[in-house]
Amino acid sequence: MTRPASKADQPSSCVQETASGLRAWNIEVGNFFFRHRNAVFPVVFLLVVLTMRPRIIGTPSLDRLLILAGVLVAVAGEALRLVTIGFDYIDRGGKNRKVYASRLVQGGVYGLTRNPMYLANGMIAVGMTMLTGSPLTYVLVIPFFLFVYQAIISAEEAFLHKQFGRDYEEYCTRANRILPSFRGIREAFAGMRYNWKRSLKQDLSTIAGVLMGLILIPFCRTFFLGGWPAARAEAPSVLALSSLVGLLYGLLVFLKKRQRLFY
Repeated sequence: MTRPASKADQPSSCVQETASGLRAWNIEVGNFFFRHRNAVFPVVFLLVVLTMRPRIIGTPSLDRLLILAGVLVAVAGEALRLVTIGFDYIDRGGKNRKVYASRLVQGGVYGLTRNPMYLANGMIAVGMTMLTGSPLTYVLVIPFFLFVYQAIISAEEAFLHKQFGRDYEEYCTRANRILPSFRGIREAFAGMRYNWKRSLKQDLSTIAGVLMGLILIPFCRTFFLGGWPAARAEAPSVLALSSLVGLLYGLLVFLKKRQRLFY
């Protein structure tokens, strides 16, 4: 005879259902942002730059240190992207704007962490946010990007588990979810060579975006803190640098599409 569920059993069941519901919701959120990330992220950064006012954080020396730290974090994030793509590339960019993978990549940086690209993207987002020098961005924007990336990661994990089953489960036991583990670094890079052409070809737009951010965000910060008189002295060099990046990016994309470069 089956024992009826006691009151002591019910909270556990409710907790499990709630956890399952939250996980499903998180995956749905991840799929949404995966589909629209190329539009959402630039818009968010543009709104941040235009609406959130910077201020001197602490002492001027501390403020400069935080700005420098933001630059270094963003540059390190882009460097991680280039290293990751150069050793072993994945097609997790999606197919028809949905999560997709034709094979389970486990070599190169993917042998150290299962999500090096999202770790790199998070570093870029955090670095650029720090560069604004706006305390409100620290409180609102950094948590937003961290939440979005963990949701996308959850959506990809659900797909990969369904697609590759036990192979993916075994991979999860060898490589950390986010932070790299260097235990198997020799095995991860064994027999691999760095493909710089693929790295630059696949990441041209992100490189250009990071460079533009490093040029324009400090200029906007100077304008908001000191007005046009303070920004006027920087305007010619900012215009020249941003124009150079834009023209160079356009030229490289043109040569890439004509297959005269990176092939």
